[in-house]
Amino acid sequence: MMENSEFFVMSWVDYTIFILMLVLSASIGIYYGFKKHKNNTIEEYLFAGRNIPVVPVILSNMASNMSTIALVLLPVEVYYYGGQLIFVVLGEAMSTLILYFFYLPVFYELKYTSIFEYLEKRFNKPTRLLASAIYTITQIMYALIIMYSACVAIIKAIPLPFYILSSLVCLLCTTYTVMGGLRGVVWSDTVQALFMYLSIIAIIAITVSNAGGVTKVIDTANKGGRLDIFNFDPSLFSRYSSWAICLSAGFFSIYNNCVNTGIIQRYLSLPTYSKAKMVALWTGFANSAIAISSVMVGISVYSYYHDCDPLLSKELDNIDQLIPHHVIKLDNKPPGLAGLYFAGILSAALSSLSTMMNSLSGILFDDFVKPLVPLEWNNKQCSIWIKSIAVTLGFIITLGIFGLNPSAGTFQLYRTLTSLTGGLIIFVFAFGVFYRKANVKSVIIGAIAGVITSTWLGIGSQNAVESGKIKYITKIVSIEGCPANLSQVLNITTSGSGEYKSPMEFADDVPYPYRISFTFLIIVGVLVSCAVGLIVSLFTTEKKKLEESLLIPQIRKNNYESVCLKCEVKEIHKNYN
Repeated sequence: MMENSEFFVMSWVDYTIFILMLVLSASIGIYYGFKKHKNNTIEEYLFAGRNIPVVPVILSNMASNMSTIALVLLPVEVYYYGGQLIFVVLGEAMSTLILYFFYLPVFYELKYTSIFEYLEKRFNKPTRLLASAIYTITQIMYALIIMYSACVAIIKAIPLPFYILSSLVCLLCTTYTVMGGLRGVVWSDTVQALFMYLSIIAIIAITVSNAGGVTKVIDTANKGGRLDIFNFDPSLFSRYSSWAICLSAGFFSIYNNCVNTGIIQRYLSLPTYSKAKMVALWTGFANSAIAISSVMVGISVYSYYHDCDPLLSKELDNIDQLIPHHVIKLDNKPPGLAGLYFAGILSAALSSLSTMMNSLSGILFDDFVKPLVPLEWNNKQCSIWIKSIAVTLGFIITLGIFGLNPSAGTFQLYRTLTSLTGGLIIFVFAFGVFYRKANVKSVIIGAIAGVITSTWLGIGSQNAVESGKIKYITKIVSIEGCPANLSQVLNITTSGSGEYKSPMEFADDVPYPYRISFTFLIIVGVLVSCAVGLIVSLFTTEKKKLEESLLIPQIRKNNYESVCLKCEVKEIHKNYN
């Protein structure tokens, strides 16, 4: 459990900005909770009547996807391992195009309440339930990590013990999510996204100014190896390489953008298909902008501490507190910057958590409660159950935060845990929409093979890291510029490696499969699933008639252009009439 041992006293301006964000977020949810819609139904709660404006959906998607990862964790990775993480942007672009051309036409045309209903139509009920259960577990793990990292980051500025702070934050988020539904979540996300953007831009500008300007920052980062971005090391045993980051980010972005029910739910809440396509493109652009900004934060903060690293100097004992520590210690910062940044961190976490609770409550009710409880469901009963599930999820997150142990860094924990099950979700949908010959046996066996492989590798690797048998070597950090007596006390001036790649150290008894970098886990899982699924499909057949609407438009037997334009034609007729 985290303790608030070194408390930073924010100014009244900081607290005003911080509290303002919380009040606005809660007020929006409460407002939509009490506002009476003409159709106060489950459709309104989960899809906001399918008439949400475009801009809020774009900002909401960005805020939900990037979350605390962009504001806290990604800059730390850049600081210690280099700017090659800029290749995340290429992965984001790849997933945006895949969503635009393949997944969005299928899901928007079908308009299922839960995207897992697609798996039942394409395969069978057990496939739907398996994927739904796995997805639920993955989303809960993700929410745990982003809430943990957010609370760790802001604990230095809020005079509350860690467990009280995290509990209050989860309670606040649960309250406005349950009351406001998707409409409340989207508009709260919009406000929170503005806090995120403003905070990250302000930090970059002020840090660069304090570090001596753009030229000085670039020169310092270059000398420190942080601009060595073109690292195409083919080894699977390096923490990062440019090509691996691009591919891995692409797979994670597919999971977050293409088969994430919370995000797809928002596309379906838009009134027309043309607007959904526009939102998809602008969401990709917004996500890329945040990723680039996060890399810039990491590089600028490195230039500020290049000769007096806070972790090596023992000023910090938690790597995930580097950026909050920097904001607190930053000289010449304007009043309110700390409050804006901490509000941005909490905004990012609240956005992701509210999205998870809103979407998962509908999935769990539709996939598990309704089939198990034999009732003639009316709207009131459905609403009570869905909101009760959302409250339960908030309670699970509150308790689960205390069980995390990110000894290898929270970013690696996030990537590892998500890889264990995220690959299965990517596979089952991709296998269904892209491969005509996919059948129940091939998708189930392929999915199980992939998740077993990634879980085996992930758990083995994480255990080796926690036991000290695998060590990650950062790029060089120094304390030569710290107070004169500090290096003498610590008997060290520099640490890390000057190599172009990111080396790793392994104990002799670590099996080679466990040495594979966590960057590749999700890729390995998906590839194993695809290979096994394809092989099984060659020896199995299925009599079930395949509906063409369940495949991507490009491989359907009917005319491709007419399929792609189907939604637009409906819109034209609707507007004409």
